[in-house]
Amino acid sequence: MNIPKTAAVGFALGLAWGAAARVWMRLISTEPEFSWTGTGLILGFCAGGGLILGFLAGARAAGWSRWWRMLGLLCLVIFAGPGMVFLPAYLLGGLLFRRQVSLVLAGAGAVLGGVAFLWVANQQEPAPVDGLTMYGGFLVLSLALTIGSAEFYRPRRRRTAPRERQLPVGL
Repeated sequence: MNIPKTAAVGFALGLAWGAAARVWMRLISTEPEFSWTGTGLILGFCAGGGLILGFLAGARAAGWSRWWRMLGLLCLVIFAGPGMVFLPAYLLGGLLFRRQVSLVLAGAGAVLGGVAFLWVANQQEPAPVDGLTMYGGFLVLSLALTIGSAEFYRPRRRRTAPRERQLPVGL
């Protein structure tokens, strides 16, 4: 896949994740009113984050240097304010897709740590919604986020040097 295609797929997946996150926020809210401005910002930032992660996937597949992964820091805007509970899943959740057991455990700890943080935060003021909606929805969104953030931890494809043209023997 080339970079524009992976970026477009990332954009679409980011937009879908943002829409799912907005629906989840609506379901767990004590006052389920929402503004179009807030919804537009959420969808825009998530689509932009998906675009960046899609671009990074294409750049990795093309064998570009790892320095391009620094663009992923621009996605941190998505996690400002209440979205901060998803930050551990974004930063470390991608380790779930590595082969070393210790890294997989660190990724799982980051995702489950976010769920635990959300649970602790709701103990002071219990949530008016059922636990499956609150914590199950959060877990599904976090796991979906780890798929995108795994791009930070995937190895770069090595570029192969072009073969030199060999002249026939005797010339």
